Amino acid sequence: MPLTAYSTSQRAELDVEQTLKRLAAEFGQPYTSVDAIPEAWRAYLRTDLQCPSCFVNGAEIVRSATKTGKASRQSFFRFTTPGHRPHCDFGSPETANTVPENLVLLTESKSNLTRAVRELVCTGIEQGVFSQVSIRDMREWFFNKKVASLFAVTLDSRLFTWISALQENMFRSSGALPGGVALTPEIAALPQFDWRAEAARRVMERYPQHEANMQAIMDRRIAMFGDSGKRAQSLSQRFNGRSVFDPAVLVNEYGKTRSLAEFIGHNYAPLKAAKGGAGTASVLALSALLLFVRGWDVSLAISDFVKIAAAVGGANKNLGNVMGLNPFHDYEAWEILKRMQDLKIAVPDNIDIQAERAAIEAELRQQFSARPMAV
Repeated sequence: MPLTAYSTSQRAELDVEQTLKRLAAEFGQPYTSVDAIPEAWRAYLRTDLQCPSCFVNGAEIVRSATKTGKASRQSFFRFTTPGHRPHCDFGSPETANTVPENLVLLTESKSNLTRAVRELVCTGIEQGVFSQVSIRDMREWFFNKKVASLFAVTLDSRLFTWISALQENMFRSSGALPGGVALTPEIAALPQFDWRAEAARRVMERYPQHEANMQAIMDRRIAMFGDSGKRAQSLSQRFNGRSVFDPAVLVNEYGKTRSLAEFIGHNYAPLKAAKGGAGTASVLALSALLLFVRGWDVSLAISDFVKIAAAVGGANKNLGNVMGLNPFHDYEAWEILKRMQDLKIAVPDNIDIQAERAAIEAELRQQFSARPMAV
């Protein structure tokens, strides 16, 4: 249930207020409220407007809502007949009156960075480098890519916690007896004998496959321990059992988009001054758009950017009333999730390594404290 919809007749993206103002001018008939929209207008909108994600028709307008005198929900579009296509970003009631994470609402300019990107987008449209049609076409391209490359999330979200715990335990085993050396009463009687390290070593012996699993993770350079790894764990829990987009199909486009975003963020003063500019959703969305209209040719995309940057200043701000697409939202996290899932690492029912280690340590202390020292 999106806040904007794409008008095929206007070849532009409009929100509810813009849509109704346009119809009022076109039909020569003012409107007083969303509840009083003439049926002729409603019939027209059902054929003219498209969902900005899956591009079905059948739009209806849902009026705004107020709570304790303040607006709690602005008017939005609902597509009920025939309804959204499967895997549409707006196919869930959760997306009502919101913008999905992979879309960028360029109408908002609450920071210097978003204002700078909006100005670049408006200038790019005014210069004819791209258009709202281009932005719409890119979203359709991505939607088709997405539905053609789905995979089911089956990864156990506990895998990240499990491997992290084993890695910590391996670190704690430093200083333990070498493998194959038996613990004797004489060794246990050493004043500085590290019971915890010995317990940690014995925990590792219970999971001999861990070393091979870690080697596989390192060989594939899966960065599961960073921020993206934490996000991958969250996504694996949130989307378990659901079909999602496989990011591997856009690996080349992702690399080019990151490269272009870094160039733009470093060489365009308004973005360079903004903290974290190159990695933000709006800059990635702009970079992806520049590449999309140029067939993913980085050289041509940079030439277009230079043309836009030179012309910035005075562009019609209404041209930016559109939702951009960042097709690489959470790309690193999804990539980690998919690659970890492909390893098919089993997670045991009990993953409390700390409790397991403590139990072994207590057992060892009790076992050897009851034995007399050998003479």
